[in-house]
Amino acid sequence: MILVLVAALAMAMPDPNRTPGAVLSIDPAQVCTRGFAQSIRHPYDAAWRHFRVEVFHRYAIPHESWSAYTLDHLVPLELGGAPFDVRNVWPQPKAEAARKDVVEERLRALVCERHSLALTTAQAAIARDWTSALSSNTEKH
Repeated sequence: MILVLVAALAMAMPDPNRTPGAVLSIDPAQVCTRGFAQSIRHPYDAAWRHFRVEVFHRYAIPHESWSAYTLDHLVPLELGGAPFDVRNVWPQPKAEAARKDVVEERLRALVCERHSLALTTAQAAIARDWTSALSSNTEKH
């Protein structure tokens, strides 16, 4: 149990060599269209289960520890992230998921509702470091 907690704490950020982030679209008109993220979301089928195993193996996380994680798109689908690209998916500690969701929602609002942030800027910021993607510099754009 202690090893799982230490591993989870160490993984608040994905390994940039394994998960640098990948995008499907840089077109704000497409990304900001209602239902876009849902339209590109992968089905939970055999292909997704195989992909899931690949992601956990890339991070050398033993099967008995998988329940402490959720697979997350570093660049979220809501911001045009690639849904089925191993460079964009990582095992995120469940304890961090809600925090990152808030960042994703705020960035999407800045891009799609307020039009005060370029989509490519939001994508790069969240891929670089989701914990600081809402810095004052990002919010100024």
